[in-house]
Amino acid sequence: MSAALARRFSEADLAQIRERNPVADVAGQYVTLRRSGAKMIGPCPVCGGGAKSKSAFEVKVDGETWVCAVCSDGGDVIRLVEKIENCSFVDACERLGGQRSADAAAVARLAEQREAKRLKREADAERYREQERRRLRNMWDRAEPLRGTPAERYLTATRGLILPDKTPGLRFLPAAAYFHGEEEDERGRISRAVLHRGPAMIAAFIRGDGRFGGLHFTYFTDTDPPRKLELIDPATGETLPAKKMRGSKLGAHILFARESLRVCANPQTDPNVYQARVLVIGEGIETVGSVYTAHRIAGRSIDDYAWWAAGDLGNLGGPHLENLAHPTAKQPNGHPRRVPGPLPDLDKPGLVIPDSVEQLILLGDGDSDPVLTHYAMDRAARRYARPGLTIRIAFARAGGDFNGMLRGEA
Repeated sequence: MSAALARRFSEADLAQIRERNPVADVAGQYVTLRRSGAKMIGPCPVCGGGAKSKSAFEVKVDGETWVCAVCSDGGDVIRLVEKIENCSFVDACERLGGQRSADAAAVARLAEQREAKRLKREADAERYREQERRRLRNMWDRAEPLRGTPAERYLTATRGLILPDKTPGLRFLPAAAYFHGEEEDERGRISRAVLHRGPAMIAAFIRGDGRFGGLHFTYFTDTDPPRKLELIDPATGETLPAKKMRGSKLGAHILFARESLRVCANPQTDPNVYQARVLVIGEGIETVGSVYTAHRIAGRSIDDYAWWAAGDLGNLGGPHLENLAHPTAKQPNGHPRRVPGPLPDLDKPGLVIPDSVEQLILLGDGDSDPVLTHYAMDRAARRYARPGLTIRIAFARAGGDFNGMLRGEA
């Protein structure tokens, strides 16, 4: 915030603006939000989130901040109004009913209260993340190896993949819970509601330090062959995603294939050892598996290759430096949609590319927003560039993905 703005609105003024205008209430004037656990979620009032992203926008547990998984933006209620209305910081404050004051004691008191709340939130969040990581690690340890399970049949029969001899990053759960929304017990305690329980493939996210970070879930039907699960939200009637991620994925990867690699037995002390010369990274497991399969069918030598899935486009490209106006997509208010740009924020971590890698191949699907995808690929290439590393980007056919190309879809 500039000195001029600081003179116009003191810290006490800004704190009062935020307290009088809960993020969920303001966002709710533009879109319909629904509760999911301790958070509120829904389509993003800034970028719209796209037809398949009706849960992209999230009001954080603290109730004071928001984030969007599609436009990769976030902040407090003032920034929300800035982005929605495409107005200045001062205009946003005034639209939220901001008024000037000069109470130095109030400024100091509110600053102290905010700092105490911030420290408590960070401590609570870190404690929850570690508890969740341990829960997920226990789930991973109890899961079945992939071979001989419906998860293997889903990948081979339904998706047409050839699997490597070893799949250290993939396992199977016969009755995985699908959490959605919340429920209240007879004592009035609120917990996450289990909407479905059934077969799922799980994949381990391994962080750059070699530690287990979280899990990627792919839910499918119990038919033969299995297909991706289609669940309907009973509250909204919308189709829910068949894939979910829990834990921490930022800067972490899923290992799809590499004969000499292993998921570390002790994530505290035993990091993965990578000796791959060529590393292939795609957004999803099936994307990477499709290109792996194509190499196998073509009879190419891939003994010195490693194959990673990043989980999503944002994690593949890493944190961005700025948002840019989308050339065609519009926000609900008619303004250009703002999307993560091609420049990486190198002060924030991304995937850790092993030192042994001499060639990095990035895979971009053709059925995602082309602007978002090209920016993410460009951002990744800039982020991971180093002397001696050749980076190449391969795009699937426009309007399709690598798995569709593998299976001969038009």
